[in-house]
Order: sequence, then structure tokens, then C-alpha cells
Amino acid sequence: MAVNFNSFPAYFALFKVTCRQMFRSRRTVLILLGCLLALVIALVFRFMVRGAGSVNLFIPQMTMSLYGLLTNLCAIFYGTAIISDEIEGKGLTYLQMRPLRKSVIVLSKFTAYLTGTVVLVAASHLILTGIVATHPKLENGVLFHLGMSLRYAASMALGLLVYGALAVLLAAKFKHPVLWGLLFVMGWESITTSPFIAPGIKLLSISHYLIVLFPRYKLPRNMVDDLLGNAPPSAFVAFVAVCLITAGLLWLAIRIFREREYLM
Repeated sequence: MAVNFNSFPAYFALFKVTCRQMFRSRRTVLILLGCLLALVIALVFRFMVRGAGSVNLFIPQMTMSLYGLLTNLCAIFYGTAIISDEIEGKGLTYLQMRPLRKSVIVLSKFTAYLTGTVVLVAASHLILTGIVATHPKLENGVLFHLGMSLRYAASMALGLLVYGALAVLLAAKFKHPVLWGLLFVMGWESITTSPFIAPGIKLLSISHYLIVLFPRYKLPRNMVDDLLGNAPPSAFVAFVAVCLITAGLLWLAIRIFREREYLM
């Protein structure tokens, strides 16, 4: 099907409206509280902790634990809203009356979601890094850790990408997508990171490939080995897997969204 270039202003307007709705929603309050909590912890840590070992482990472990949780919550809360908010708010009826392709509607809103969440999480992490990077016991310079913050932001962006695609699929298929999404990321994804899980089963989880791509700077080797198992894939294979999973989830979500009749 040929692309109608005259429709681009409408899709861009939808992108802007989605961004505005995202940051005005109650979900943003929860995410901002999580980001604020991380910054408060960083401030307390900066002025209370003096040991060099703890100082150098702080940013990597905070990123993997707290920011990993924030990434999952952003993906589930905002990703499901791409479709579910339009259904609940009757906006889908208005969009269907316009000469806009459903597939591009989803992709426009998904792009807005990804842009907004990456900016929100990355900005918070950059501030946290700036707070801790001034500690006298921290190895390497401030510029090095700001560069590491960008690497962490890229890793979190991949998480927002693939989990956001999963959230869109859940919103297109199920009535309570947030519940299903939380069960998946807090249930199955947590189980597969356990050390006793067989490596073959770990390959069936999204988090396995994201952990492979996560920067391992200062992380204990035994902790990474427990998460990934004995034979993790290479970084290239993990990146390709994340891209393919994202594309597959979005394709399924768009197909369901195009074919399903939603009750208004």
C-alpha cells in the first residue's frame, strides 16, 4: 500500500498529543516518584558512604535494580496506554473516522511513548550519575561516568522498546493489559533470572537478552554468571534477538488492532 505523505501532519499531531497525554497522566506521578526516590538515595549515599568498594558499585547496581524496575513499569504503564486509553476514552472512534491507517496510528503513538520514556528515564539517570560522580572515592573521572550513563540509557532504551512492544500487544488482545504485563515482567522474567533455571529456558525470556547487552562495568562476575547461565549468547545475537522480538510483537499487535472490533 502506498504511503500518503499528506497524512504525515496528522500522524505528527497524534505523536504530540500522545506525548502530552503521557506526561499529564497519573502514571507519570508514579514514575517521577520512582525517579525522585533514586535521586534521594543517591544524595544520601554521596554524603554518607565513604568506602571505595561501595562507591564504585553504586551506579551499576542501582541501574540494574531500581532503574530496571522503572524501565519495566514505564513500559507496562505507558505501553498499554497506547491502545487502552484510546478505547476507554472513546478516542478510538474519532481516529477510526479519519483517513488514517491503523498501523501508522499505533506506530506514531509507540514512537511518542518511546521518546517520552527514554527522555524521562535517561534524564533521571544522568542526574543520579552527576550526583555520585563527584564522590572523591569514585574511580575514573566525571566524563567517564557520564559516558557510562549514556551506555546505561541505551540499554534501558532497548528495554523500553521491547517491553513497550509487548505492552502494546497485551493492550490490543486483553481487557486488563497492565495486570498481564506485571505478571509477565514480575513473574516469568524474574523466574528465568534465577540461577537454578536451565540455560535453554533462559533463552525464552526477554530479560536474558537485555542482560547480555547491559554494561558489566564493576558488576560482580558471579552475579552476572548467575543471571545468564553458563552459555549466554553473544552481544550481537542478543541485539538481533531484541530487534526481532520487538518487530514480531509490534506486527502481532498491529494485526490484532486492525482486525479486532473494539466495543465502545
